[in-house]
Amino acid sequence: MPRWVCCFLKTLLFSWLVQSLFLFSFPRQAWPAAPPSQVETLRDALGDPFPLGPPPGRIISLAPNLTEILFALGLGQKIVGVTKFCNFPPEAREITQVGGIIDPSLEKMVSLRPDLILAFRGTPLPVLAKMKSSRLPLFVLDEGEKVADLFPLILTIGIVTRSEKQSHELILTLKSRLKRVEDKIASASYRPRVLLLLFGPGFWTCGAQSFLSDLIEKAGGENIARSAQSRWVSLSREELLSLSPEAIVFLAPSPEEFLALKSRFSQDSLFKKIPAVAQDRFGFLTEDEASRFSPRLILALENLARFLHPALFPEL
Repeated sequence: MPRWVCCFLKTLLFSWLVQSLFLFSFPRQAWPAAPPSQVETLRDALGDPFPLGPPPGRIISLAPNLTEILFALGLGQKIVGVTKFCNFPPEAREITQVGGIIDPSLEKMVSLRPDLILAFRGTPLPVLAKMKSSRLPLFVLDEGEKVADLFPLILTIGIVTRSEKQSHELILTLKSRLKRVEDKIASASYRPRVLLLLFGPGFWTCGAQSFLSDLIEKAGGENIARSAQSRWVSLSREELLSLSPEAIVFLAPSPEEFLALKSRFSQDSLFKKIPAVAQDRFGFLTEDEASRFSPRLILALENLARFLHPALFPEL
């Protein structure tokens, strides 16, 4: 999947692509069906059993979105290690770094004496296998294809960290915000055709298997690349023109970089024929909020829905 390594092209493009290579190597595991009090052992996304003991006191997070979820559950003080890409909340930057998402340092993690290491399947299998063979307390999680898949992810993290109560409270809050958007969108009279562009060279957008495609649909838009049965799609200039988006949304690191992208599009003579360009209908989503499978994804949904249907969300 394209994100998170060095510059944003590497941090977004390279890492996401690497994750895609490993994502389909293993069967998806069902989330635990039993209530937390009845679960003594969970199986992670690789199918490996993980015994549940007392609440972990020392946690390492190997993905920015997992770090955000842990903080949202009130577990920030228990995090002893993070990746160099974990930058939210700001307190995460003060925690010891163990490397990147695809190349964490085994020696550094061992030295931190963790009770729990949370990782995603985007971390290469040989790296995860080495961690497990070193008897590190590793639990591997998976990223969903729908916005609603965020809730079982939070629940599972709540169970593994023995923070079930906090996870249920967080899920209820996020579900309430999601329902509010869905209820508003239900009254929308039309759904604009949306092109969501990732930050970096070329024209990368999301296919049907990306949760960003579901984000567009839930915000009341129609993803122009939804026919692509993949997570990520690279469009040519001609394809972009023929798809004729009515709204273009940039995932950009900052408002300044968004404005630079918008200016480049607006000044391109070929793109002047695109309805979104002709009508100056450009939207901006902060890349971290929208691209991370974390609680802030709901904030990105609210912002996107307001951009696509401002009359329905005057108070957002």
